[in-house]
Amino acid sequence: PKQAVRRGLGLLPEDRKQQGVLLEQSIRINTTLSSLKKIIRLLGVISEKKDKELTKDVLEQLATKYNSMEDHTSSLSGGNQQKVVFAKWVYTDPKILILDEPTRGVDIGAKKEIYNIINDLAAKGVAIIMVSSELPEVLGMSDRVMVVREGLIRDRIIYKEEANQENVMTLATGGTI
Repeated sequence: PKQAVRRGLGLLPEDRKQQGVLLEQSIRINTTLSSLKKIIRLLGVISEKKDKELTKDVLEQLATKYNSMEDHTSSLSGGNQQKVVFAKWVYTDPKILILDEPTRGVDIGAKKEIYNIINDLAAKGVAIIMVSSELPEVLGMSDRVMVVREGLIRDRIIYKEEANQENVMTLATGGTI
């Protein structure tokens, strides 16, 4: 993981509660966990001021709703927990961000905000690889769609020209286009 982060790779796992955040740690700790180098001063001491400033800035950018950055991450709604996971990776300045079911378990309002975050990251040049079982999400968010069935890539569909529900479902069920 250390080498992956150093090379610009980030991962939002499918199960944020088990793999994405430390629920009983503060929002601040979860936000800065993957990028401690940005807040460490000489001799390996964390700059509390810089830590709090950067955490506040990134959480504001992502429209995260919270009372105190020292509250446990478990106190947040599912959508805001997911934003904390995004914040953790935004801090690292990723080149590639793999999103595994990025909107699973979040309400419709949080989904829209998460889509905005994804679009903003893509506009900044971050390559986004999104894994989703929600076909409308895939079709609405993707430039290209790759269908994986039984562990194999079935085809690549260039979104603007060919990606539609019928073509994706044909490939997902073993057919060809």
